[in-house]
Order: sequence, then structure tokens, then C-alpha cells
Amino acid sequence: MRKVNVVFVFAVALMLTSCSLFQKDSFQGKWQLNLTGGITETFEFDVLEDYSFSMSKTINYGTRDYDVEISGKIDNDGSVRADIIASGQTMGQIDGLFNFETGKGKWNASILYGEWIATKK
Repeated sequence: MRKVNVVFVFAVALMLTSCSLFQKDSFQGKWQLNLTGGITETFEFDVLEDYSFSMSKTINYGTRDYDVEISGKIDNDGSVRADIIASGQTMGQIDGLFNFETGKGKWNASILYGEWIATKK
């Protein structure tokens, strides 16, 4: 009975480690993006198997709320250019570079601009 438990625990640990290693060598997974500059906001998002992503939230700027979406795709070399869409209109872009654990770059949206960093969770 004890031998079966040890083998089962070992098999589960091996499976979890394998999944963990796969995610570390890929952009795929859960991320957090922090915008700084003209506004300071945090987004949570998932990078899918094809390295595409989309994130959205309502941001208050001035006296109005804007529904903001950021969507794009990470190239195999880690470069990214994504659209910033506010209230249904493309307002700017995010440009930068990802590695498998972090990302950083610049963003601009009409009169607002700044820098961003991303961290894989």
C-alpha cells in the first residue's frame, strides 16, 4: 500500500513539474500588465497558445469612464505591438518586448503616454 502511494505522489509531482517547465519556456500563461505615465493602471490577462492576448477594464480619466481594451499578439522573438481601444475606437498602441517571465515597453493613446511592465504570474 505504501509503495503505491509513493509512486502516485511521484507521478503527480512529475506531471506538475512538466507542466510548470512547459509554461516557463513559453509566453503562454497568466500575466499582469502595469501601465505608468499619463495614467496608472493594472491589467490581468492570459496569453493563449498562439501568443495572442486581450485584456479589458473600465478606466476613469478626468470625469468620465472609458471601456478600454488592449489586444495583440506576441511574436516568436518576443516583440509585441498591441492596439489600445477606448470606447470602441483605436486610440493608440503598446510596443515592447517580452521574454518568458517579464515584458516592458512604451504605450501611447492619443494625448496620454508612458511605459509598461508585465510580469508572468
